[in-house]
Amino acid sequence: MRIIVCAKQIRHTYARTGHSLESVYINPEDSIFRINPRDEAALELALRLKDGDAGVTVTLLTLGGMIAEAELRRCLAAGADDLYQITGCGPKPGGDPLDQPDPWVKSGFLAKAVNQLQANLVLCGSASLDRGNGQVAALLAHRLDRPFVSAITELTPGPNDTIQVQRSAGRGVREIIASPIPAVLSVEGGPDLRLPTFEGRRKADAASPIPLAFGAEGDMARLHCRGRYQPRPRPKIIPPPDSRLPAYERVMQLLTGSKVEKKGDILTGSPETQAAGIIAFLKEGGFLPPNNDKQQQ
Repeated sequence: MRIIVCAKQIRHTYARTGHSLESVYINPEDSIFRINPRDEAALELALRLKDGDAGVTVTLLTLGGMIAEAELRRCLAAGADDLYQITGCGPKPGGDPLDQPDPWVKSGFLAKAVNQLQANLVLCGSASLDRGNGQVAALLAHRLDRPFVSAITELTPGPNDTIQVQRSAGRGVREIIASPIPAVLSVEGGPDLRLPTFEGRRKADAASPIPLAFGAEGDMARLHCRGRYQPRPRPKIIPPPDSRLPAYERVMQLLTGSKVEKKGDILTGSPETQAAGIIAFLKEGGFLPPNNDKQQQ
């Protein structure tokens, strides 16, 4: 059985340290190129099936230029058998990684690759970190006319050419579904990808991606990007002012963002005097009832 794992290369921006508005305050060192985390989880599920069945072959399939080649080789070293690259589409090295075909066009390229490689099972991440549309896996199943199960977290072989999956149904509900093979599955999460071995590293460093070139005849884009905007800044949550204060002080708290200066006293001296200071503070704040000194005597 051949399993294809669709590995998407993405640019993940984790900081903004730039000073230029033209670069949206992003420096080149603020971003890293990596493999989509859900695709890595899909690869680990496929490798676990391979561990239990020597006849399973795991193939990595990526779209576009090799913008995260080191990470692809790490995935190859983890246990995948080969790597195929669909050329002529997708993000290019040095270009904007968000300049990608729409999900319908992507699913067309992937469907042609799956048919050519004659894969029995296709695993995709449920959504990517950069675009997050979550449509490619469903459109791929539609093009291949195969069963489709989404949001899976576990994967085990079943009897009579079936695969048993556990999927998340939301709000903590889990479902166990048996699906016939061939099928297309989208992975919501799962175990972390295993660490590569030294022999796997040597094999991956010596391997070369196998190119796949397909024409785009008949695959017209059905979605067109009219504009792209950077993420909006998160709104600052302003706590309400203290209602016990006078009106003018509450207004000042609102004008300053309800920033309240914290005041306190540092207790010094012997343990007895510090304990007496703590008790006096609790009585002053109303946490302890005031005691009559004469009653204590």
